[in-house]
Amino acid sequence: MDIQQIRILLDKYEKSETSLEEEQVLCDYFTRQTDIPAGFEAYQMQFQYYESVRSISHRKPELEKKIENLIDRESEQKSTSEIGQRTVTPLNRKIYRWIAAAAIIIIVGTMVLILNRNRKPDMGTFDDPQLAYIEAQKTLLYVSQKLNHGTKELSNLSKFNSGVENLRNLEKLNSGLDQLQLISLLNEKSNDEKK
Repeated sequence: MDIQQIRILLDKYEKSETSLEEEQVLCDYFTRQTDIPAGFEAYQMQFQYYESVRSISHRKPELEKKIENLIDRESEQKSTSEIGQRTVTPLNRKIYRWIAAAAIIIIVGTMVLILNRNRKPDMGTFDDPQLAYIEAQKTLLYVSQKLNHGTKELSNLSKFNSGVENLRNLEKLNSGLDQLQLISLLNEKSNDEKK
């Protein structure tokens, strides 16, 4: 291959513009060629490294098979040694969790019922009727005070009522104006007749 073509491919390679085929041409050139021009030794080492990594990755399936076989053997040995023992599966774990939750709920519910059964409910009742009467009076007096507190602002309505009384005098004025309108109408009619 011509050195000028290799330089063009290397320029494209450095700009990440090469295709896979062009990169394979570069890899073949630098791994198979023994006499590399000066200045291209770094590229030769780089492409030789890529080739060695690629060959290792082709051996990977064999390694995976070996690891899987080792894991299978290990799990078989554990299962044969645990024949008499019972293993806990994820399903069993869920069941144990639900049973534990139900037991906690039952215990808490029982304790609440026992504690509430021994208490006498305080209904606010009195054994002495006189004491109940006095307490009722206090309560009703308190409610009355709170209701009367809101009526203080209504005392200003009496001032409003006195202002309304003054407006009744306007009714007399209004009736006088009505009479004046009648007079003006009569006056207009008489003026119209004269014309």
